[in-house]
Amino acid sequence: MDDDDAFLDGFSRGEVSGFTHQDHVRVVYLYTRKAGGEAAVELTRAGLKTLTRRLGVPEKFHETVTVAWARLVSEQVEAAPGRDFTAFIGDNPRFLRKDLLEDYYSREVLFGSEARSRFIEPDLRPLHR
Repeated sequence: MDDDDAFLDGFSRGEVSGFTHQDHVRVVYLYTRKAGGEAAVELTRAGLKTLTRRLGVPEKFHETVTVAWARLVSEQVEAAPGRDFTAFIGDNPRFLRKDLLEDYYSREVLFGSEARSRFIEPDLRPLHR
């Protein structure tokens, strides 16, 4: 098993520690490369729900943030396949911005209670090109 497979395996079981923003992006990148964009959204959602439950903070799971990030990253991965994660981030440094979704959503919509429990489309500009 290579490092990427081990990383995804640990993530899917909720057995990762020190899970950073870049790790979130890497999860979507790897799932998209393995299974495609739609599957990446579902696999990322399932893994984050498992991880937050396992850490005892299930309330930290945010449906809109999860789906929006997964869609943005997977769309870019599918548009330019074949690069490793380091090259992908080098070509797409915007994905290192934790506040990137605020380009698409007003804070009121993104951080409202409804967006936490179900996916809400952006109110400032569409996620897809």
